[in-house]
Amino acid sequence: MSEVAKRALAAGVLVAAAFTLTGAASAGDVDTTAARQSDCVDTHSLARGKPGTQGQDRNEISQAMAAVMNADLRQKVAASSGQFTAMAGGTINVVFHVVTGTGGVGSMSDATIAEQIKVLNTGFAGAEAPGVAAKTGFKFVLQQTKRWSNNTWFTKTDTASTEKAMKSATRVGGASTLNVWSVNIDGLGFATFPTWYTSSPKLDGVVIDYTSVPGGSATNFNLGKTLTHETGHWMGLWHTFQGGCTSTNDEVSDTPAQSSSTSGCPAGRNSCSLPGLDPIHNYMDYSYDDCYNQFTPDQNTRMQNAWTAYRAGK
Repeated sequence: MSEVAKRALAAGVLVAAAFTLTGAASAGDVDTTAARQSDCVDTHSLARGKPGTQGQDRNEISQAMAAVMNADLRQKVAASSGQFTAMAGGTINVVFHVVTGTGGVGSMSDATIAEQIKVLNTGFAGAEAPGVAAKTGFKFVLQQTKRWSNNTWFTKTDTASTEKAMKSATRVGGASTLNVWSVNIDGLGFATFPTWYTSSPKLDGVVIDYTSVPGGSATNFNLGKTLTHETGHWMGLWHTFQGGCTSTNDEVSDTPAQSSSTSGCPAGRNSCSLPGLDPIHNYMDYSYDDCYNQFTPDQNTRMQNAWTAYRAGK
């Protein structure tokens, strides 16, 4: 493990390198274990954090690790003879785990969960920005709501041991089932990438802060779009600012490069000298919930490819 990861663990910050990895990659897969151990770095972004908290996002990863994962996806797309991009989305079952703490803090109604799934589907349907946003073809269906009263899980999921214990005891389904846990974390959410499933299947899914759901108390982040953002990662997308001001940046050609994450909704922001304004309305930036309204067509293609390569039917 690198000194960066060791320092992160000593500070109590959970990074993907902290996971105890089990299993081996399948034949032909690029082994990402070493990359995770050396290159997963938490950068303590403040842009999508709750007021008064660190707000770090574990899905900010190094370029070295991104390169390994990008290469694996490209290899699988090439091997498919172009069949991946012909896919037209799919139905994704969701298991929503409501974890509550002492006194029932964190509890939410079935109606709130239904509204959260509706927000997720609206984002992936491109309904908020017709003619601009991609219609991804993915539909999320609530398969089950599971409720857990466990104050340790509710308050300590930012630590590796508690996250592993919680997920191992509660996760349902295979690679194609989206498990969501709502707890009290320092930031707003984090997700696992699809390439990580083979080595860490029990850790797969999305964790969100319970205050980020529709009608929650997270100022500027309570319209439920944190789950949309984190599900984008679960489907294989990087942040739009991954790679900074480079021509390849997030490996998606129709998201203009940006030097850093967005805070708020600054119209006309242009942080790079490359063509295009910063994609502040994209779900994979760090904008306020009311600023988010789109995935792009090329983000859709990447999600289609990643879904077929790593999750569909598994």
